[in-house]
Amino acid sequence: MENKKVFFMGLFVGISLVLVGMLGFNVYARQSRWGGTLSPNEKVSEIFNIVTRFSIMEYDRSLMIENMYRGLVAGIGDPYSQYFDVEALQAFTTRTEGTFVGVGIRVIMDPVDRMLTIVQVFRDAPAREAGLRPDDRIIGVDGVDVIGRAQDEIMAMIRGDEGTEVTIEIFRPDENKRFEVTIIRALVIVPTVYHDLIETPVGRTGYIRIEAFERPTLQQFDAAIRELTAQDMCGLIIDVRNNPGGLMEVVTRITNTLVPQGVITFTEDVNGNRQYHRSNATYLGLPLVVLMNGRSASASEVLAGAVLDLGAGTLVGEQTFGKGSVQNLYPLPDNTAVKLTIAKYFTPNGFSIHGVGLPPCFPVEMEESLSRRIGDDLSMEEDVQLQIALRVLDHKR
Repeated sequence: MENKKVFFMGLFVGISLVLVGMLGFNVYARQSRWGGTLSPNEKVSEIFNIVTRFSIMEYDRSLMIENMYRGLVAGIGDPYSQYFDVEALQAFTTRTEGTFVGVGIRVIMDPVDRMLTIVQVFRDAPAREAGLRPDDRIIGVDGVDVIGRAQDEIMAMIRGDEGTEVTIEIFRPDENKRFEVTIIRALVIVPTVYHDLIETPVGRTGYIRIEAFERPTLQQFDAAIRELTAQDMCGLIIDVRNNPGGLMEVVTRITNTLVPQGVITFTEDVNGNRQYHRSNATYLGLPLVVLMNGRSASASEVLAGAVLDLGAGTLVGEQTFGKGSVQNLYPLPDNTAVKLTIAKYFTPNGFSIHGVGLPPCFPVEMEESLSRRIGDDLSMEEDVQLQIALRVLDHKR
């Protein structure tokens, strides 16, 4: 008896909810086509028709269309594929040229939490003065939630005219804190290569830190090699810690200087077609160590993988990030574009690091607070990974 009461009470509530819902929905339902199928174009037109006729919210039709394009590419589920509107495309094409107007940060998109993560804050840049630091997550720009948006779209929002303000909302994981900073944009000259000569009991060691593989990087790297060679270095440490990657043509030309003749990397597309990048044996031939960590990604992993597989050197530090995919840019006639992941790359021995990362030969963990300071004010005494790299190199000579 009790079960019957419960049943009829549920039935009554259910019918009531349906009737209430129909009162608010029947205005358009009577005019809709039920039970049919719609092509994608017809469905988009139908949705626009609904919005145009019944939405009480103000909206920008052109913005709706742009967001539709973004959503179409985002539907792939790949954090490295995206649609560029005119402004985002312009920001993307100038990002690798060495100078831009912005706040002075280098970033990478975390494929797990889809948050844009700072991996480097440039010296003397506005972001440094505002207190931003590596591992900070960018979650908002000028009051707009950007979690889940594409990297270059977010960076286009951060960049702007010199002297203007941008407000960035940050999540800092190690403090479990959210906060906002307002920064005045400035012209940023991107430094990518730093070098030094380190004296050890065994001899002179060249040290080159590469912070990204951008267009100016090759010229800066060549200059560093010439200067260190003139100072009679007898071993070399390449530091790609916190390096999020960059241009394939740049990293392959730099790697060519570091490895003997052979395959630097190869890519494989959806049809199984492979493209090989090779070295020509015009390399230094010096004892070599590559320093890497969990923020070493993409092009950094190409370099490290080639050094390891071709027997040119030893890897020291931490497992790398694991971005082993290749993106291509497809411009559209209206000055927009689609960036699409078209292939995966492999180390010379055929190892794919995508989603896995590259393990070091000598694992050396370092505290997060110290890792964030690599390339800034981290002293030799604090840099335990560099200390081990020097010892490994001394044993190789």
